[in-house]
Amino acid sequence: MRLILSAALVLLSGCSLLGQRSQPDENQAVRATEISQISNAEKVLNSGSFEQSLILYKEFQGLHPQSTFVQAARLGEAQSLAGLERWQEALELYRDVAVKTRNYQPQIAAQALYRMSFAYEAQGDDLRTVSSLLDAKKLGQYLPLETAAAEIPARLAIVYGRQDREDEAVAYLNEAERGIEKVQAEKGPELPKEWLAKTYVQMGGVSTNQLGVQNFQAFVRGQKLVQIYLFRAVRLNDANWSTRAKTRLQETYRDLFTVVDSQREQRRLQSALGAELLGLMDQAELYKPLGGQKMNSHETEFFAFLADVRKKTENIVYTNDEVMGLTEESQRLNSLRRSGRVKADSLLPDEEKATIPLPPKVVPSEDPNL
Repeated sequence: MRLILSAALVLLSGCSLLGQRSQPDENQAVRATEISQISNAEKVLNSGSFEQSLILYKEFQGLHPQSTFVQAARLGEAQSLAGLERWQEALELYRDVAVKTRNYQPQIAAQALYRMSFAYEAQGDDLRTVSSLLDAKKLGQYLPLETAAAEIPARLAIVYGRQDREDEAVAYLNEAERGIEKVQAEKGPELPKEWLAKTYVQMGGVSTNQLGVQNFQAFVRGQKLVQIYLFRAVRLNDANWSTRAKTRLQETYRDLFTVVDSQREQRRLQSALGAELLGLMDQAELYKPLGGQKMNSHETEFFAFLADVRKKTENIVYTNDEVMGLTEESQRLNSLRRSGRVKADSLLPDEEKATIPLPPKVVPSEDPNL
């Protein structure tokens, strides 16, 4: 949103210079009011107060229907709807904003396409999720560097990981890592931790909206690829975005355990699901600060929570009469999928990453987003 606001300000500045002598003072005052109102709505949105930001963005449109910021306000309205999990309403608004701004305000169109991917993911539509991400990637010059270079590749890795397309998933994950390194190099040592934590949350957040028994293992595959970014966000100890990252991780593990716990009538399946969850938790433990490093309050709270989930999961798996202990062979025989797993240690932060050519881009003959 900040890039969108800046772009709109550039347009306004250009108009101001062209008509500076004849422009009445009251127009300057109106512009200042619009900037103040749209900036305030953006702050409320970023704080996670989606009901309030929805009200503010709609009020702005009513007060300033001819404003240069009106499409940015509509985009903010769509993001507020998405924050309230009103996915279909958000999608319809994103789509309309993208169509109306593609030629004249491409910064807004690119953001709308990118944001559509979150709504499609929440609806369980991987095809349209990929399509919207690739469409946004094509407009990458109009997006913030962190979005184009790091967030979009990371989100593509999530989808390909869920589809068990490991080569494509790892390729995009490598691209995301190179992207975040590029951003950090360009931004320099003054990079605010709030900004970096927000970027990591965007890269690592996975929707559990459609999580169930049928896609449980696919979800775990995607989570294994990107949960490291949420742990990085938690480590930064930012009051807003580290809290969100911790909450997202807790909600994810809580939802996964709920699916496992719900299969009490199918004990063998329940044990297989539990084994998958334990594998994901094993990887999460790799991101716990080392013995000499002190955990911050967010990390302390999350890993205490994780220990509780692990205990409950182990009680389910180890007390199952139909499945013996979790030896390596037992895990392999009882897993829902018996080969081709993504190794947890391939995601350790210090590992040297191999360069893999990027996969062909998936471009449908008809754009399903617009």
